[in-house]
Amino acid sequence: VYHTASLLSSGKVLVAGGYGEPLGEVYDPSSNKWSPV
Repeated sequence: VYHTASLLSSGKVLVAGGYGEPLGEVYDPSSNKWSPV
């Protein structure tokens, strides 16, 4: 809950926020993979 998603200039998507620990991940649609940040 309470996440935000931002489209980066590279075409990847940064997803950050949530409840509890402050976490973030980047989604790469070209490879269909998620990476922690």
